[in-house]
Amino acid sequence: MNGKTKTTVETMKYILFPLLFILMTIQLQAQTSEQYSFKIEGIYGTIIPHDQHVKPLIENHVTGTELSVEFQTMGEKPWQQFNGFPAIGLGAVWLNLGNSQKLGNAFTLYPYISYTLLKTKVFKLSLKAGAGASYLSKTFQNTNMNSLGEIIPFDSTNTAIGSSLNVYFSGGGSLEIPISKGFSLMAEYTWNHMSNGSAFVPNSGLNLLNGFVGLKYFPNYKKYHLPSHQILEGLPRKMTFEVIASGGFRQLYYQDNRTYPIASLAISAYRPLTNYYRMGFGIDVFYDGVYDGTSLYKRTYITTNELKNKIRVGTSWHHEVILGRLTAGVDLGLYLYDPLKNRSPYTDAKNSTLNKSIIYPYNINTEDGWFYTRATLKYTLDNHLFLSLGLKTHLQKAEFIEWGLGYRF
Repeated sequence: MNGKTKTTVETMKYILFPLLFILMTIQLQAQTSEQYSFKIEGIYGTIIPHDQHVKPLIENHVTGTELSVEFQTMGEKPWQQFNGFPAIGLGAVWLNLGNSQKLGNAFTLYPYISYTLLKTKVFKLSLKAGAGASYLSKTFQNTNMNSLGEIIPFDSTNTAIGSSLNVYFSGGGSLEIPISKGFSLMAEYTWNHMSNGSAFVPNSGLNLLNGFVGLKYFPNYKKYHLPSHQILEGLPRKMTFEVIASGGFRQLYYQDNRTYPIASLAISAYRPLTNYYRMGFGIDVFYDGVYDGTSLYKRTYITTNELKNKIRVGTSWHHEVILGRLTAGVDLGLYLYDPLKNRSPYTDAKNSTLNKSIIYPYNINTEDGWFYTRATLKYTLDNHLFLSLGLKTHLQKAEFIEWGLGYRF
């Protein structure tokens, strides 16, 4: 990577990644000045050894603290009532990742939404999900040299994360037990993920399972009142169509020292099935500049720079939760056209001609396979235009982040 390209990529990193945080925080607006609470929780957990690069980094348990402010929606907007009056919050997290030399600490800021699953007089059980940004104090970039400025072996450094700024996902369950006026005991168990979507390598990412225990305090408990149901007109159940054009960049292998362009075009049809959920189907066209035959990474056997190797086409099944202007969802996809499937694994493709069907058995550690997923966020600007953010993966392996603009009709 030359100096100009590196400067451009670094600039994009610090501009684009915060957009994920901005998209999520748009919905984080207190609808009342009274229905809020504060939480402080201790964290104890572990890093999941999901691949060969992460396993050697695990030494001790993860410990930390989360401080958060939470607002109870009261039905001022229709989406709040349609979704059962969820709570929305903003959490700040500090984590000691259990390996001070190679992993250091993580600092996270993320908005979240909490849905009540079961509520009784003695406890409340909720489902919590959120996404934001995380900063890691130790990465491959600042641990791959010794005190003399010499490059150390790959396996002796942080082989999981290649960038300081990363996305952060959180999902799990929450238990609240009132203990006195204004105070509750809190217990949570969550899956947490930190990575950069392969924008910078290495990017095995970190997956954590964390337990939380702490206190929740509601200052205005004397003024609290339950949200009230209203008679609202439901969302129209008509079909809508969307076209999204996206772009971005990614890296593949730390020894390549290169950044490649990516792009995608998604054409989809949706129909709301409830006031808070819609389903859709679509066609996806992906362009990935990684596959130009120059990478030193021996995963896909490509020796020439041809456009056909950079294009994949798939069909996907979409599931989205509707939160007013914001929708969040996941797409499940199947490749219909994929020239890479017969060029992976590297050794098999080099030694013989492969002829795989659309669906075939595969090992995710040696090839991408026929199945892909995409986590999505969309924010509506007007009756037609919307912003789109997607994270495309093959099972647990992130491929790239898509930054897009969409048109709905």
